[in-house]
Amino acid sequence: MPSISHEGPLDLVRQHPEIAVELVQGTPGVKLPGAVTVALAPTDMSAVVPVQYLADMVVLISNAATRKPVLAVVIEPQLRDSETKRYSWPVYVTTARRVARCPAAVLVVICPDPAEAAKCRKLIRTGHPGFDLAPIVIDSGGPPGRDGAGGPFLTVFAASMGGIDMESEPGARRVLDAMASAEVSDADRLRMTTIMLRLASDAARQILEAMMKTSEYEKTFVERIHEQGISEGAARGKAEGKAEGKAEAVLKLLDARHLAPSQEQRQRVTSCADPAQLDLWFDRAITAGTATEVFAD
Repeated sequence: MPSISHEGPLDLVRQHPEIAVELVQGTPGVKLPGAVTVALAPTDMSAVVPVQYLADMVVLISNAATRKPVLAVVIEPQLRDSETKRYSWPVYVTTARRVARCPAAVLVVICPDPAEAAKCRKLIRTGHPGFDLAPIVIDSGGPPGRDGAGGPFLTVFAASMGGIDMESEPGARRVLDAMASAEVSDADRLRMTTIMLRLASDAARQILEAMMKTSEYEKTFVERIHEQGISEGAARGKAEGKAEGKAEAVLKLLDARHLAPSQEQRQRVTSCADPAQLDLWFDRAITAGTATEVFAD
């Protein structure tokens, strides 16, 4: 099973593919129109070659006006340099370009360790004149030449790569400010919060959770998430009454945060008729690390 350090940044791009645009902007030779649309490529984009050559993710960037694809971005998390990738990475690029019928394709390698990232940046010579591949490698320092600049999604991505120290209050504040940005919807904020709390160390999680409950962030990270969950749950459970709607919201949040409640715990929620108790479970589910913490007496 892939480690969290492998899957965390990929989860963020999967939820917010526009991050791919920020990762490749400023790269020499990469030109994008002023307005673009982004989307994860269809599953078969990376499956037209043998299984051993499956890419982790492909993001297709298109011209917003013409809807024509302009760039296919192959994203490959890599914890350490691997000789085998010297042979598969060029395949990813040419295959994505062919399947998307896109004029250009690039490879973005996500490698948090700067030392290993330096190895991954080595030019891959294919032997064909003029056909050599120089991977775009993103390490914990972030995209080259960005110097911390970028939108809230890129800031959270940098934190997922270890580029921001979330075990310090300034680092945690920077991440919370990014997620609290007006550019981030309530639904996106919930997804990012879930991912970042899962990625954070125990020390970082304690700092993040404590700050989220302060007056500075409580309305954004507790009240608004609570309101969103309640409204969505109430919409589905409206015919059954207020408690049922809140129960639906609790279960939705538990599932969204991958806390995997047991069947017995789910039964406790669905059979609960006390709105105050359901509110308590919901509040706990926002920051809890396990389902057990949510239902602890």
